[in-house]
Formats: sequence, structure tokens, C-alpha cells
Amino acid sequence: MKTDNVTTLEISGMKFHSFTGILPEEKTEGVDLEVDFKGRYFSKKAVKDDDISEAVDVRLICDLVQNEVSQPCNLLETLADRIVRSISGSFPEFYAIKVRVSKLSPGLCGARSWSATASFNWDNENSAI
Repeated sequence: MKTDNVTTLEISGMKFHSFTGILPEEKTEGVDLEVDFKGRYFSKKAVKDDDISEAVDVRLICDLVQNEVSQPCNLLETLADRIVRSISGSFPEFYAIKVRVSKLSPGLCGARSWSATASFNWDNENSAI
């Protein structure tokens, strides 16, 4: 079986408490966020050798996301951009990255349950992700 050895790595549903938002209560009490990550890289050596040192370690990505989420900011868009920059800077093997940040039940508009989401895509080789 011939493959092009491209891995799409996805981490879905990472939940964090953060101080992201523009409202006073978001800055003092915080909000719950959910972060989804998707990245593409060539994994031929990792697949062949079955060696984590040749692959992308999911734990390190989670650590980078947590570090960015722990730093307050106003906009979901800013946070998504910071996460993409952090991951792409730490893992140059990714040629495409998509990060989705959702604020869970932000308590706006009188609605009981909903989310607000910002997605940020970075693509080094014009490939769809």
C-alpha cells in the first residue's frame, strides 16, 4: 500500500478556564474555553521507525496551548493566533495548522447554552486543512 505519509494530527475538546474576553466578569471570574487543534505534517520517518522522537508529541502541543490560554487577552481571535504562532514556531514540521477556540456558555444574550468560536488557519504550502 502506497501512502504519501502525511499525518493529520487532531486534538479535540481541550477544555481550559481562561481570562479571555472584554467584559469585566470575564476578566475577573474567567470563562471556560474549548480548543481544537488540527495540523498536517509529513510523517514518513516516524511511521517507518515507530518512534515518538520522529513524530509530533501531542503532550507538547497541549502544553503550548495551555501556556497561551493562561495569558489573559481580549479576543478569541488573538488567542487563536497566539496558539498557532506558538505551535508553528515550536514544530516547524507542520505545514498547515488550524486552531479553533470556543468560549463555552459565555452568558450573553440571555441564552442558557451556546458558544462563540474563532478559528485561525495557517498554511505554509497552500494546502487545504
